[in-house]
Amino acid sequence: MVLKNLAYISVSLIVLSACTQGEINTVDGGDKNAEVNGRLLYMNQCASCHGAKGNLGNSGSKDLSKSKLNEDAIMKIIMEGKGTMPPFEYLLETDQKREAVVQHVMSLRKK
Repeated sequence: MVLKNLAYISVSLIVLSACTQGEINTVDGGDKNAEVNGRLLYMNQCASCHGAKGNLGNSGSKDLSKSKLNEDAIMKIIMEGKGTMPPFEYLLETDQKREAVVQHVMSLRKK
């Protein structure tokens, strides 16, 4: 029973730590790489909670594939955070990176 509880606690800590901020790995480039940068930034920082397709819902995260938010609202949430999501203003330190993530989030919507 103790081992089962210990395993549960360990898994919970791993899931929670996956949703925290960390190092960003991206491919640098001009505007032509904005989609690639946005996808990589998203996969490094957002996918652990939102999922690769935006619909994971881990740690209470919203389903991005069903989102109706406009680009400005998405940018505000990325910059300031919302609910359990921390702000990413300092991790996405340039306007190009922020806009690339916004564009990738918009691309996750079901058509």
